Amino acid sequence: MAQHPQSARGGFFHSTRTGLSGFGVFRSGISRRGCLRAGFIAVLAAACLLAGGPEEQTSTAAIRRQDPKIKLAVGRALDWLAAEQRPQGYWEANNRQYKVAMTALSGMAMSCEGSTTSTGKYSENIRKAVEFLIDTAQPNGLIGYKDDYRYTYGHGFSMLFLSQIYGEEDDPDLRERLKKVLTRAVTFSGQAQTTRGGWGYVSAKDGRDFDEGSTCIT
Repeated sequence: MAQHPQSARGGFFHSTRTGLSGFGVFRSGISRRGCLRAGFIAVLAAACLLAGGPEEQTSTAAIRRQDPKIKLAVGRALDWLAAEQRPQGYWEANNRQYKVAMTALSGMAMSCEGSTTSTGKYSENIRKAVEFLIDTAQPNGLIGYKDDYRYTYGHGFSMLFLSQIYGEEDDPDLRERLKKVLTRAVTFSGQAQTTRGGWGYVSAKDGRDFDEGSTCIT
């Protein structure tokens, strides 16, 4: 990636005709690590407010889920995401960049709403996102593009999203495809780890054993 994700003014994403521009140039002096964490949380937290849990009757999040203003805002945000998805199944940002990372994050937000690849309001969007990421997976296990010199972000987010889908998937054929992609992806991540135990923008083999904090959380 040419730049890191950041939280854009007015929200994590900012709509443009060329895509989502939530990933952009750092203007406020916020650290890269902080922006990545904030971006990841911003994408998922709102949608997950609507998802149930074992302690939902007593949790603060469960109480907030009942707030009609929050439910309306989350619903509108997810509808906006659905409208921004490209016909090929991906999302993009900042002048047609970050397709893998944006697709995985957007898909996770919709999955948190409760939709799956076959049921729910956003099932078609999720299915397209899954197919795009499966098609993007490389023979060596990387989910992404070799020429993206910060591919660890998209690879990690894709594993999170696809593993979530795998755990809920009923279609045996799709489950088998997901299993193959995820097995290779995990192997790739293991081999990409640096000698110090972290991960860099790319595999340790491609990045001279360099690691960086914000990529480790993916």
